[in-house]
Amino acid sequence: MALKSFRDFMKEAVERYYSSERALKDFFTAPELDRAFGEALAEFLAQYLREFEKPALVELGAGRGILARDILSYLERNYPDILNTLTYYIYEFSPYLIERQRELLKDFKNVIWVSELPKVEGVIFSNEFFDALPVHIVREGRELYVKDDKAPIWLSLENERVKEFLHRMGYESLNQIVEVGLDAVDFLKKVSESLREGYHLVIDYGYTSEEITRFPEGTVVAYKEHKVIQNLEEIIKYAGGVDITAHVNFSALMEYGKDYGLEPTLFQTQRDFLMHIPTFLNELEKLSWEETAESVERLSRLKTMLVSMGDKFRVLLQRKMS
Repeated sequence: MALKSFRDFMKEAVERYYSSERALKDFFTAPELDRAFGEALAEFLAQYLREFEKPALVELGAGRGILARDILSYLERNYPDILNTLTYYIYEFSPYLIERQRELLKDFKNVIWVSELPKVEGVIFSNEFFDALPVHIVREGRELYVKDDKAPIWLSLENERVKEFLHRMGYESLNQIVEVGLDAVDFLKKVSESLREGYHLVIDYGYTSEEITRFPEGTVVAYKEHKVIQNLEEIIKYAGGVDITAHVNFSALMEYGKDYGLEPTLFQTQRDFLMHIPTFLNELEKLSWEETAESVERLSRLKTMLVSMGDKFRVLLQRKMS
């Protein structure tokens, strides 16, 4: 009987999904709702990019390329001096998505696609990247595995790194499913090694250690045609043809980030983050006064970012000192 840990199973399933034409058809992200998100993010990033003579932006997993387009377009209109010295890297493994991104961004000559993180000074950032990294699923001393016939099975927890994570985060006594994101921890190390000096910005849905008990059955879900699948057996059944994600443990990102010289400098809900950016507030106010059908529709989308996505999504900024 062949067995894989759920972590290995999820890794293979996610890679198959994002390499197929199905990628990104089962969900939407904030940048796809409205350009105001990318413009607000560009305004936020500009203040940090100014710290460097030849700054770099590195986007992790650029999806359709919409966020990159909105950021670059905003910098072109409002901060041409930054754009003229900026290199925009896209870290992407899916040939299908790279093709889509190249077409959308063909007018920008400073975009470079990479499969390994380059050495840079600037900002490495992501929107809904860490949630797609695979996780170990454990419960009370057992870990979830998947048989070759896609049947789930719980076996004794033997992975020492998983045990160390549970101990360090104070989760050993929790009587519930716990997701252990060792891949997220390992990726933080790559981010730190990539940054000569600069910042790491994570925007994603997630939780802190104080909130973990709100998810007794864990947070792994799958998205299929904009519908959520929460049952683990169904998620395993449809793997490869659905988008599988897990909420990001922001407490773990902050705790382990310190090991790699990444000091947290900002941690907010997406609502608070956007409401502190004048660009977003001005757009919100302008649309609230306009009465065209397009303005009403855009205002509704901006409110979605603030209300239904506002508390669920978190924003973490970490600084890497030289």
